[in-house]
Amino acid sequence: MSSYKRTSSEIALEILDCIDKKGEASRWDLTKILGTTWQFHHWVEDFLMKERLIEERQEARNYFYRKTETGELFHKLLKNGHVMRALLRVSGRRLRRS
Repeated sequence: MSSYKRTSSEIALEILDCIDKKGEASRWDLTKILGTTWQFHHWVEDFLMKERLIEERQEARNYFYRKTETGELFHKLLKNGHVMRALLRVSGRRLRRS
C-alpha cells in the first residue's frame, strides 16, 4: 500500500478551505490538517502569517485564524489550478514548452 503525498498547493488549499467553512479556524483545526505542531508552525506561522495571507486572533487561551484580503485572492488562485500552473511555469524560470 502506497501513501499519497500531498503537494504544497493541496495543503495550502486544505488550510484555506478549513478557514473558509466557518470564517475562521482554531489552532487545533489547522493542526489536525497538518498533522504535527512543527508543520503548523512551518505552514501557519512561517508562511501564511508571514506573507499576510491569514491573521491570528486570540480569545483567552485560544487562537483563531482567518483569511486576509490577500489570502482570499490566494485562495481563489489555488482553486483555479490552471492559473497556478501558469504562475509556476513563469516563476523564476525560463518558460518551457510543455
